[in-house]
Amino acid sequence: MSSHPIYACFDVETTRLDPASGHVIEVAVVRIHADGTPAGEWTTLINAGTTDVGRTDIHGIRPEWLPDAPRFAEIAGDLAGQLDGCVPVAHNAPFDVGFIVEEWGRAGLGNLDLAAVDTLPLARELDLPGRLGRLAPALEVPLDDAHQALDDTRALAGVLVALLERGAHPPSSPIFGPPLLTPTPSGRALHRPGVVV
Repeated sequence: MSSHPIYACFDVETTRLDPASGHVIEVAVVRIHADGTPAGEWTTLINAGTTDVGRTDIHGIRPEWLPDAPRFAEIAGDLAGQLDGCVPVAHNAPFDVGFIVEEWGRAGLGNLDLAAVDTLPLARELDLPGRLGRLAPALEVPLDDAHQALDDTRALAGVLVALLERGAHPPSSPIFGPPLLTPTPSGRALHRPGVVV
């Protein structure tokens, strides 16, 4: 077994672009070793308690899918478990981190200390495209369905490995540890139609 950390790539789909007024309605985590060996993946839709899901034309999530989905509070422990002991990674990390931290607080779970490696500046340092939809093909990484959390995260995992292979050096590699108030994982998840994990 490699002594290198496992990277936990994650992505959220949201109702708005601002975490103060928007909600997470889908989240995915893909865990991967630096050499590209998979270490597991997980995703779920999230019932944000609103019928306003925002830009369905972008993320493809339909309001009728969400009433049976778990609330964020129900999957907070599962999400934390996916990240536990790993180096979190996101593309344009302040966006995804901001939404998860906001939802964590809204769920009454206190403050969440979540730091993530951001692949956006790593790509730019290598003169590669900034948008994931252009970056993935530039690195010959498949991206099947942009703005589906799991597909974006699978692509992100491939992008991360490709960037590391090209000599990208994250400024830090924070290991995530769940806070004390983290609930026990519920095991609940609802996938969007057609998603296979």
